[in-house]
Formats: sequence, C-alpha cells, structure tokens
Amino acid sequence: MPQEIIVLENVFYSYPREKTWALENISLSITEGEFLAVMGKNGAGKTTFCKLINGIIPHSCGGRLLGTVTVDGECTAETPVPQLARKVGMALDDPDAQLFTSSVRNEAAFGPENLMLPPDEIEKRVERALNAVGLSGFEEREPKTLSGGEKQRLAIAAALAMPGKILVLDEPLARLDPAGASQFLSVLRSVREKFKLTVIMATHDSAGTAGIADRICVLNDGRIAACDIPQKIFANSALLRDNGMQPPVNTDINEYFLPAGVGFYDTDTKSEAIRITGLSYFYDSSKASIKKINLSVKNNDFMAIIGRNGCGKTTLLKNIAGLLRPCSGEIYINGKNSKELSIPAISKEAGFVMQNPDNQLFTDSVYNEVSFALKNSELSKTEKNKRVEAALCAVGLENPDAFPHALSRADRTKTVIASVLAMGCKIIILDEVDVGQDFTGIVKIMNLVRELHSQGFTVIFVTHNMYIACEYAERLVIMENDGIVMDGKRKGAAK
Repeated sequence: MPQEIIVLENVFYSYPREKTWALENISLSITEGEFLAVMGKNGAGKTTFCKLINGIIPHSCGGRLLGTVTVDGECTAETPVPQLARKVGMALDDPDAQLFTSSVRNEAAFGPENLMLPPDEIEKRVERALNAVGLSGFEEREPKTLSGGEKQRLAIAAALAMPGKILVLDEPLARLDPAGASQFLSVLRSVREKFKLTVIMATHDSAGTAGIADRICVLNDGRIAACDIPQKIFANSALLRDNGMQPPVNTDINEYFLPAGVGFYDTDTKSEAIRITGLSYFYDSSKASIKKINLSVKNNDFMAIIGRNGCGKTTLLKNIAGLLRPCSGEIYINGKNSKELSIPAISKEAGFVMQNPDNQLFTDSVYNEVSFALKNSELSKTEKNKRVEAALCAVGLENPDAFPHALSRADRTKTVIASVLAMGCKIIILDEVDVGQDFTGIVKIMNLVRELHSQGFTVIFVTHNMYIACEYAERLVIMENDGIVMDGKRKGAAK
C-alpha cells in the first residue's frame, strides 16, 4: 500500500497583518506517487496551500500557522527551507520571479549546484529536465529571450532537476498554448511515473486536470469544499459554478469556425478598422519575430488570435498599438498610417489591454486611474468627468474610490478596459487577459467585451484558452512562426 508522504492536520494560516484566515481547518493526506490537483476561485487559497508544502509558509512569509504540516516525515515549521528543498521542488505561477541566471543550462543547474552534487550528476539532471519540458537545444539561450510559455517550462525544468520526490506546481499551464499544455501534461505524466513523483498542482485548467489528476481538492475561501476523484468533481455542476471552475468541454475549432485560408477578409477596404500589409518585425535577440503579415480587421469584428507560444501574437498586438514599430510594412488604423501617429494618438484609436493589469495601474483610485489619460487632453472638465463616469458604468465598476490593486484580478482588468474606453477609442485589443483568472473572472471579462462588441466596438483578443475562442469570437485567426496560417469566420455568421 502507498504510504502517506504529506499530511496536513487541522491547519490554519493567516498572512502577516491579516485578520482573516487564508487557509482554515485544512486536514488532508497525500500518498506517495499521488497526483493532487488543487482548484478553486482566485483567492481561494491555492497558492497558499502550495507554499505550505515546501516551508515557504511560514519561514519566508511569516504570519500565523496553527496545526501541523508533515512532508516526508519532517515538520515543515521546524525544518529550514533549504533542507525541505531536497525533498520538494516548486515552480511558481510567475516564472520571471524564479529565473535570474544567464542561460537556460545555468538555470536548470542552479539548484543541484547549491546542493553540491557531483558535476556529472548535475549534467545528467539538467539534460533530463530540459528534455522533459521540451527545451533541449535551448541550453545557451538567455532566459529573458524566451517566450512566456518557454519561461514557464524552464522554471519547471529547474524544479525537475532537483533530487526531491515531491513536485509542487502553481498554475504551470497558465502561460502555455493548448498544444504546449497538452505536451507538458504528457511529459509530466511520464516523468511522474518514471521517477515515482508525488505531484501537487494548483490550476484552473479543467480539461487537462480531468485527464491526469488522481484527486482534486477544491478550495473555497480557504476551506476544503470537496476532495474527490475528477469524475465526481466535474459531474457536480453546482460545485463547479460555486467555485469558479470551467467545466471540461469540447473545444475543437473545426466545430465552431469555417476555415477560409488566409486573406479571407482582404476585400472591401472601406469598412476596415485596421489594415496590415507586409508587416515584419524582428527583435535583436532570438525572441519571436513576425514576417510579412497581411491582415484586414473590419469595423465591429470580434476576432480571436491563437497560436503556439513564441509565434509572435503579442508582437503583432504591440505593433498595432504602437509600442513596437514595424521593421517593414504598413499598419493603417481607421485609415491613418501608424508611422505618422504618436503612441498617444494611436491610443485614441486603439486601446491596448495587457496580459497583467498591474502593469497598467499606478494611481490611488479607480476614478483617478480611468481619468489619468484625459488629464492632458483639451476636453472640458465636464466632458472628462462624463467620459470617466460612462466608462465606469460600461464596465460595471461601482466604487470609483477603490484602490485599484486591492480589487480582484478581473476588476483590475475591467479598470484598464475602462481607461481605454475613456480615451474614446472604438478598437479594443486584449492580450491574454484570461491568464491568471478563474473561470468566474474570465466569464465576467468576456461577457463585458461581448457587450462592448454589441455596441459597435471592434475587438481583437489573443488567448490560449480555446473555450474563450470558441465561445465568444466571431472570427478566428491562427498564427504560426511563418505568419497567419488560417483566417476564418464562425459557422452560420453573416458574411
């Protein structure tokens, strides 16, 4: 019989200066070789749960911990983190927070080197780990030149290179495209079986989790709402709804969209919001580039752009928004050549909402955030206030005095969208705003975007979530490293 390797007994935990429990009355045992998925809404306690396993809580985070957490026979509260690191490897949800060396090889080797393992053993572990996550051949690349998904895989490789029997993953699929996520889960399944790993994975990915987890622990406000096999968890629609979990669904794009090749929308330039001809952009480093992109975006299009990590989706959006400038080719926004427009001028035509809303929030209130871009405009004070209030109403933010960074991630994204609307633009560009969102947050944002589209806005969004693309988009563009490979409309949609 498998032995218990992780045991949590009557665990309560609160962060420093917090009065409420982040985790409350958690009792759970995990056996050797088990794959436990931890799911639930944003803020349910998934990341906190993960940090308990390797002693980051309480040693690094402080706070108040009651109860006991035992990992492979050692009490985490009494065992230093470096000692626990010999047993537990961990990859955080933000790979940039973990990557700091000069090459992919050095990153994967960093942990084993600190354990003073023999050089030949380190080399074997690095080779095995990089091969497991599909980064063989990347050894000399600088981590900063990798795409978001590649960085996530490197963080996981660094964890796999350690000698521990336990692997803790905090949202490892969040930045991976569907093919990359499927490949990673396949590799994870193989590595787990080969090396008898115990895996704890916090995730929002229902489809992937259903096929790999032995059990799913659902957290709600720091408490265990359910813990059972995937079949029973996903059969409970009320449980899924109440805990912000996306039901596993069929997301075969061929059932939703009519493939029409490339150039499907290349006629009738009078109704164009954006026209791109021969666009190429190259980074000085080995980051994703785009080559000879031709794309026509019609007024009131509702377009999803999908494709593998590193194929240039974000690069394309940044060129449209003026954050990058084409190396060759032309971009016309509402008939104006972007080369002749400043970034502020472009932002009045096309608003850009980044993947991480925190990168666009910097004032002390929602109202000030939404009104900030209008400060230097020639609009009257009355008109500015009218625009801000209309934008807040449009996105459903009812507390203009709220501190932006204290809002939920979904509401932080809605604040950025409101800032875009206040500028008066009719084109909204969203770059993977579903990343880091629970299903409740995703639906909240995408329903808002759908409503804006119904009011005449042109919407372009990049995503790796095929549910979003299939459920919301009326047009689908697929990119690969060579450019756009498919451009099609939703089946049954009007031409």
